[in-house]
Amino acid sequence: MTDNRIIRILTTLCDFLILNILWLVCSVPVITAGASTTALYSVMFKIIKKEEGYIIKSFLKAFRQNFKQSTIIWLLLIGTGYIVGYDWYIAVTYIKLNRQIINILVAGIIIFLLWGWIFVFPLIACFENTIKNMIKNAFLIPISQLPYAVIIILFDIVCIGGTLYNYRTLFYGSIFWSSIGGSLLVYVNSIFMSKIFEPYR
Repeated sequence: MTDNRIIRILTTLCDFLILNILWLVCSVPVITAGASTTALYSVMFKIIKKEEGYIIKSFLKAFRQNFKQSTIIWLLLIGTGYIVGYDWYIAVTYIKLNRQIINILVAGIIIFLLWGWIFVFPLIACFENTIKNMIKNAFLIPISQLPYAVIIILFDIVCIGGTLYNYRTLFYGSIFWSSIGGSLLVYVNSIFMSKIFEPYR
């Protein structure tokens, strides 16, 4: 019994390592990071439901199926983030607006964008809808299950913030994220995402 449990744990770790590598490789062009993240969520949802099958095949299939929609939304998020960053730079450098007020406004917009980024790709992995409705639902659906949404956001912030805390955590964090960190984070997120999405399935 103990041996079987150890084998299951090792198999799961191996799957997470493979998925993490796939996710990183498919995200390398940057433009494909949205589709890669959607594919990773798609497989993780199947793992939670014990329906994963061949994980590499499942990942690549989800990557292809959701490539267009995920990429368009990813580019919209990146483009919006760039515009916000550029406007902030202009506002505090040339126009000389109150830096504190601008920082608060920019922080609010960044939180808004992060909220969309965290929830839109798992939403694409679970449902079929238009790009407009995907973006809208990425903000509205989590609000309907706010406690779970807050847990996900806080968990992600702690993980990423912990990595960026200092040079040492950045070094070890880089090893962690490049080996299993991405897939592990998405797995934990997927557990709570499943609870958020359950009433809408």
